[in-house]
Amino acid sequence: MRRAGSKIDCEEVLYAAFHRAFERADQLRDPRKAEAWVGRVVRNVLLDELGKRGEPVLLVHEPDFVAPDGDGTGCWCVLAQAEQLKPAYAAILRRVVVDGVPVSQAAAELGLTPNNATVRLHRARKALKERLRDHCGTTTAQACSDCGCAERGCCPRP
Repeated sequence: MRRAGSKIDCEEVLYAAFHRAFERADQLRDPRKAEAWVGRVVRNVLLDELGKRGEPVLLVHEPDFVAPDGDGTGCWCVLAQAEQLKPAYAAILRRVVVDGVPVSQAAAELGLTPNNATVRLHRARKALKERLRDHCGTTTAQACSDCGCAERGCCPRP
């Protein structure tokens, strides 16, 4: 819904994506990566649908992490480590990933072209992934509970 906005019926896209995933289930090579594979199928169906309607499509990779929810779930290390990145990277991650703002809007707010914002977002995600690997020993929020930062107290909740 965040990517499509109100331009299309997201339930129809999701239904079509699951239908496509079931049809092509034999293409899944590693069952442990099924969630990521289905996510790519959903993204591709959405992009196909937006393209059919003539909507502009920005190809932005989904993050390898999720921002913590207001209910306290998610990985606080991600936010703490993102704030340690250079300010330009932290700003684009905050607007696009945490706040859920479209890349084009974040680009305008930050005085960037959409293409430059997309590149900066890609580089910021890569830098964050490396920082998480070096600091926490993990590169995804899904494995965040294994990182040990809570015990060390090095990545406090904001």
